[in-house]
Amino acid sequence: MGDFIYFTEEQKERANAVPILNILRDMHEEVEKSGNEWRWKRHRSVTFRGNRWYRHSQQTGSHAIDFMQEFFGMNFPEAVTYLLNGETGEVIHGRKHLTVEERTVVRDSGKLKESGTQENEENPKKELAIPKKHENMKRVYAYLMQKRYISREVLSYFAKQGTLYESEDHHNAVFAGVDKDGTIRHIHKKGTYSDGKNFRINEEGSDPSYGFGYAGKGKKLYVFEAPIDLLSFLTLYPRNWQENSYIVLNGVSEHAMLEMLKEHPNLQEITLCLDHDAAGIEACGRLAEILAEKGFRQIRELRSEFKDWNEDLKNRNGEEALPAEEHPKITECTGWVAILKKVASHIDVKYATKESICRYYQGIYNELKKGRTKENLESAFDGEGMLLTGVLVRCMEKEGTALGHQTGTDAILDNLSKRYRPHKDKGNFNTRIRNMQKAFEEVMEVFGSKDLAQKENKELLVRKCMSLTMECIKAHIFVATDVPKQEMAQGKEMRMECSQL
Repeated sequence: MGDFIYFTEEQKERANAVPILNILRDMHEEVEKSGNEWRWKRHRSVTFRGNRWYRHSQQTGSHAIDFMQEFFGMNFPEAVTYLLNGETGEVIHGRKHLTVEERTVVRDSGKLKESGTQENEENPKKELAIPKKHENMKRVYAYLMQKRYISREVLSYFAKQGTLYESEDHHNAVFAGVDKDGTIRHIHKKGTYSDGKNFRINEEGSDPSYGFGYAGKGKKLYVFEAPIDLLSFLTLYPRNWQENSYIVLNGVSEHAMLEMLKEHPNLQEITLCLDHDAAGIEACGRLAEILAEKGFRQIRELRSEFKDWNEDLKNRNGEEALPAEEHPKITECTGWVAILKKVASHIDVKYATKESICRYYQGIYNELKKGRTKENLESAFDGEGMLLTGVLVRCMEKEGTALGHQTGTDAILDNLSKRYRPHKDKGNFNTRIRNMQKAFEEVMEVFGSKDLAQKENKELLVRKCMSLTMECIKAHIFVATDVPKQEMAQGKEMRMECSQL
């Protein structure tokens, strides 16, 4: 029996909660509004709303995990990991005897047949069909220069390299991703018609580990979402561009970036140049963490002034450009932290105690027992939760002072604000309650079982208070940004267990 990957119910819940619209937009798939739902243009029988989809032609449907398996050929672990932005499950090494739960997980992940025997059959990998080249590139040049304002010099360079050409059949712009030997491993096609249609697709059989790009001899790598973003950037900043390296992800998956770094060990400085919108900001955070885990230390983010680099190029040429979109959760976090600073400054440090923390946490619970309306949630997290956060910050300040750190409440909250990562702030209401409960219990455990006169226990208390504070901030952000978008469950009893002291 080979290894398999175990995901918790909470992880699967978060994965299934991802909106289908976000998935398709991240993959640059075209969608259109259809009444109260959305329709996928490539599969017109598929409609979706929130995290639910339905395939009318086959009368089937489900949630996000099944969606990735059904339409993108992923197995269960791949689908969950993708939806969780790279978060993996626990690897359980093969054993002859598995528990019932483990066997179910293995079966769900496609490693076992229903009979419990190991599945050795694999879906055959489809061969990449490389589009034939047209005899010239007139239409591609016209589109990319006149409609996208990309320089002829940049286009000509990639055309001479053979990684950009015009397809013979439909006159699409073809962007080829090649390996270190120059073999084409990935094909991205972009329509060149100017009638408002936005056709783009990755050719079936493409290897996601490769993408359109260029490898220089310097140590800098620039990472983009789409080929036109890369070409626009080079047009905007052409000086000595061939010294550096560039890679297109064809979305926000990390595979092409990691393969580029693997094939070119000279690359040490990575600049993430993704779209200046919520999805791009989240992807930058996730990719930065992946790079850090791989040992890279020189990582930065570079954002366009407008929504993406081609919009910047359009603006330079006098065309109206789509504005940049800041992440609403980051904006909310910044505003809420400013309020928390004022609240914390008015709380006397003498209230930075175990008893005060428990009292205000119990206050959240009492408010939530009244209901799950937006008003109830605001009363819980923006009322008692705000006071709980103030007490926790004061507690961190008090213990920090005892440790010799002169860190005030403003600095503590600024640090928490900088640590906030929207790509990690996922899940529904129940997930957040569980996370907050866990963080609260860990704080109480330190108070109840540790000698706080010892330095290491003071430091532990500060860390646990910081975790609970962040959960309080996330709860506020959830109410402010997610609740208005979600249909609150009706007639369901909310459960939240609070530790009793």
